[in-house]
Amino acid sequence: MITSDEKKLIEDIILEFFNKAGYSVFIKSFECLNNEKEILSIDLGTEEAQILIGKQGSVLADIQLLLRKIINKELKKEIYLNLDIDNYKKNKEEYLRDLAESVADEVVITRQSKEIALSSSFDRRIIHLELTKREDVIAESRGEGEHRKIVIKPK
Repeated sequence: MITSDEKKLIEDIILEFFNKAGYSVFIKSFECLNNEKEILSIDLGTEEAQILIGKQGSVLADIQLLLRKIINKELKKEIYLNLDIDNYKKNKEEYLRDLAESVADEVVITRQSKEIALSSSFDRRIIHLELTKREDVIAESRGEGEHRKIVIKPK
């Protein structure tokens, strides 16, 4: 369980990290999603979101990893950090879920398989999770590395 002192320390670490990097950010939301596993979801606001998110969220992923390691070292315990900037991840997840549903509907109507090229394992995971809710299509991953794709087929 995250105490109020630990929450304050985490907020201070995050704000100091960005301040030292030369970026102005503020904490829009701070949620503890699971008290037992200590999963923290933090959304930051900034006018420099594009720079801090990077191409396909790559900079954000690196920042999240660094901050998690710093926070774990300071707290002397393991927490999982889900860091977002201006709801980038949340909006991307919604887009990917909509894409999965749209492509699945098309596959069912046309009875033709369709490929979705996604370089990020996070993106592919969202598509797979969304399509497990459906019984009329099958989703498979094919390829290696950056050339990995999801193939959606009718059942």
